[in-house]
Amino acid sequence: MQRWIIRIMLAWLASASAMVNATCQMTLAPGRVDYGVATRAQLLVRPSTGEDGSFGVRRVHLRIECPDVRPISWSFAAPSSDALHYRWAPGRLQIRMVAARLDGVPVQWQREAGRAGTADLLQPGDRIVNWRAGSIATGRHLDVELEIEARVSDASSRVADLQRFEGYGTFQLE
Repeated sequence: MQRWIIRIMLAWLASASAMVNATCQMTLAPGRVDYGVATRAQLLVRPSTGEDGSFGVRRVHLRIECPDVRPISWSFAAPSSDALHYRWAPGRLQIRMVAARLDGVPVQWQREAGRAGTADLLQPGDRIVNWRAGSIATGRHLDVELEIEARVSDASSRVADLQRFEGYGTFQLE
């Protein structure tokens, strides 16, 4: 019986670990997501949409700290695979916002300029602002919890040898 192993590392997150804009500091924990080693059979048994194989869901925490109260707007820049997903190696990456807290208080978020989109899905080109009581919220410390899922098509998961899949991107403070 032949066994295929696929190794994925989303090293693009490491590039966002310590970004500074003006006087605000942005950190991401963990700074790198490593999905480890998986066989094709393991990919296909994980729940996913369509015929995609899923490497599973990982959580990361984005923290933005500013010395002064201000509206905090941020984005994630990476190549897109379509309007809803980011591209990485032979597959696509989906990023969901789970929760956001501004100065310790839960806040909603929305896309700048009234862009439409799936409620909790971060999409290529999105610039995110915090929202509370019908207007842009201001604060000094923003904590955002994100879920990242890497997916690969059935055809791309058919490899004959160990392969490393990587993707890169950057969180940016606007």
